Amino acid sequence: MIKRLEDIKLECLQDSWVILYTFVAKELTLRKGDEGERILREAVRRYGRDRGLTNQKRLMDNNIKINLLTLFNEGRDRPGEPRFTSKVIRNTREERISDTLICSFADVWKRYDAKYLGRIYCEEFHLACYEAFSFGKAKINLSRSLTQDGDDRCCFYHTYRPENLTDEERRLSFEEFDPGYKKPETPMPKPQGKSGFNMLWIKIYFYLLECAAETLGDNGRALVGEGLRNAAREQAAEFIRRAEATEQKIDAAFLEGHLPISIDTDSEPLWKEYDKYGAKKLLQDCFIEVLLKGVGMK
Repeated sequence: MIKRLEDIKLECLQDSWVILYTFVAKELTLRKGDEGERILREAVRRYGRDRGLTNQKRLMDNNIKINLLTLFNEGRDRPGEPRFTSKVIRNTREERISDTLICSFADVWKRYDAKYLGRIYCEEFHLACYEAFSFGKAKINLSRSLTQDGDDRCCFYHTYRPENLTDEERRLSFEEFDPGYKKPETPMPKPQGKSGFNMLWIKIYFYLLECAAETLGDNGRALVGEGLRNAAREQAAEFIRRAEATEQKIDAAFLEGHLPISIDTDSEPLWKEYDKYGAKKLLQDCFIEVLLKGVGMK
């Protein structure tokens, strides 16, 4: 029972940032049509590049080579959760072939009749993230997707060839091009649990807001705010369902375990970098306050 409760926490942490993306993305695309979709696609690309470059720096700072094997091992920045199921067919420094069989992202998008928003995410994120990680040289193909009607899995094929790299990129990517290289003796810390999902939540929110505000000004900020309110209402309803099913009370301890972000925004160090366009205040007013009222804590 204890393990299941811990698994439920991970599921809630994972689903929360997908709920956020879904309801903000819905507001942008329903209200602004093609322009809203362009904003959404650019936001996902910026989010992907941020994660790719952050992971690249993290590996390089720890003297780890940049290639497909390290990307999907040491470089994986999304914490694990129990529902996600994949089959890795090939996993080398230069080539990776894998199928995603169960994706909790896709299940959330199906639940809210938003597979089209998931498809946008999948089309833009993987390419932006993995290209940024690999000095712009990895090739990424997503031939099938659980967010596309008729597909029963996501099929990924990645390549990263030394022949396409500069001399310095080869040195940073493959041991044979770096005479005297010594692997790190201690494992590199990876994002875990709440802290990892917190990072995903704040970054996707920030880039949605940034792109909307750049394109639409105050109207864009208002649209993101309305999306936050809708996400908070759904998040509250989801927490109530989970709490009732597990006979728990929703209080500060429950939110600490099940919500990726802190309800005390002043305690979050990431806001030092991502509090632009009034991001922190908008989050407090439109998401946190609505969520607290929705679960009966206000």
